[in-house]
Amino acid sequence: MKLQYLISILFFISTTTQVMSRPLAVQNFKYKKDLKISGNLSPNGIVKLTLDEDIYKHSFYGDLRITYNGEIVPYHIQNAEEIAKNTEKVKPELLFSKKDEMEIYVLELPKLPEGMNYTKLSVSSAYDYETSITLKLGDNPDQFVDSKTVFLYKYGNQSSGEIDLSGTKHRFLRLEAEPGSDLKFPNATRAKQNKNLYWEKSHAVTNPVLAENHCKFLFLNESQSAFQILKLEFEETNWERRITVRGKINKKEWETVFEGTVSHNKEDGVFSEIPLSRTINSEFEIEVYDGENETLHLTNAITVQPLEEIYFFANQDGTKEGYSLYYGNPYQWPADFDPYSYPSGDEIKNNEPKSANLLDESENPDFGFSILYPPMSGYIASGLFYVGIAALLYLLFSILKSKRSVLLETE
Repeated sequence: MKLQYLISILFFISTTTQVMSRPLAVQNFKYKKDLKISGNLSPNGIVKLTLDEDIYKHSFYGDLRITYNGEIVPYHIQNAEEIAKNTEKVKPELLFSKKDEMEIYVLELPKLPEGMNYTKLSVSSAYDYETSITLKLGDNPDQFVDSKTVFLYKYGNQSSGEIDLSGTKHRFLRLEAEPGSDLKFPNATRAKQNKNLYWEKSHAVTNPVLAENHCKFLFLNESQSAFQILKLEFEETNWERRITVRGKINKKEWETVFEGTVSHNKEDGVFSEIPLSRTINSEFEIEVYDGENETLHLTNAITVQPLEEIYFFANQDGTKEGYSLYYGNPYQWPADFDPYSYPSGDEIKNNEPKSANLLDESENPDFGFSILYPPMSGYIASGLFYVGIAALLYLLFSILKSKRSVLLETE
C-alpha cells in the first residue's frame, strides 16, 4: 500500500513538471535593448534590425529574443549584405530554336565582367499565352547542370515576363515551353554581386613565446571585439603549418576554436583566413607549429565579425513603440519559429523593410532565473530525482525490515 502511494506521488511530480513547461519568460535575460524604428511602419510591415557589438559580447547567440509589449516576436537571422544597385541589360543570342511538339530555345549570354552575375531573363510574346517553362543552365551547351520550372503568362495587358536567374554565372540557357507560346527574349539583366558586410579590427602583434617546435602569440583583445574569422599575415609568403587558435571562455578556461593545417602561397593574397568554430569576444592565442622549419614571423592579425540582420513582421497596428531585444541567458534554447511567422526571402526582396536601431544596452531590472526554466528547473528536477531515489530506498529498507521481523517471530 505504501509502495503504491509513493509511486503515485512520484508520477504526479514528473507529469506536473512536464505540463508546466512553457515558452521563455523575459525575466530570464540579463540584458535588454529597446528598438527605435525609423519612418512610418505599416501594419504587418517588415522590419530589419542590424546586430551590434554589444550583442556579441553579452549574448549566447541562441538566446536572442525580440518582444513587443512583452510578447515574443518570431524572427529570421541572416548575414547582412550590401545590395548591388548598378545593373546592366544585355542582348541574348539565340543559338537554336525548334517549335514542334515542344518549343525549345537555346540562348547564349555575353561573357560576364569580373564581380557580376546574371539575375533576370526577360520573356515576351506577340500573343496571349500561358505555359510552364523548364529552364536549364550550364557553362556550355553540351552540359546543363542547374534546372528549375517556372510558369509564365500573358493575358492582354497582364503578364509575367521575367525569369529569375538567381545570380548565376552560367552563360548558356535552354528553355523548354509548351507549343504555341512563340517566345522572344529581349534582354537579360546582370548586376554586381552582393557583398557580405563585416566588422574588422586589427590587433597589435607582440613578441611570441618560443618553444622547441612551436611559437605562441597572445592577444588580450581588451576591447572585447567579437569575431568569427581570423586573418593572419606573415612575412613569409609560401608556407604550410599546423595552427591552433584558442579563446578564453568565462574568463577562466581556454577552448580550442580552430586546429588544423593551413597552407599559403603568394597567389593567395596577403592574408590567410581561418574560420573559427564559435564566436570569440575575449583574449585569444595563436600557436604555430614549425617542426623542423624556420619560425614564421607574424606581422598582422585581424579579427572579422560578419554583420548579421534580423527580420520580423511588425504588429497588426503598425505601432513603432514597445519593441525590445533581450539576451544574456546561457541556458536558453535556440530560437525555433514557424517559417511562416517571419518574412521569407522573397518577401524581404520584394518589399522595402523599415530599419530598426538598437538603443543603449541596459541590464534587465526584472532579471532572475525562474524555477520553471534552466538552470533552476534542472536543479529542481535533479533534487526531485534524488529525493525519489532516497524515498524508494527508505521504503525498500522498511519492507525488508518488516519481513525480517516477521521471520524472527515465526522462528
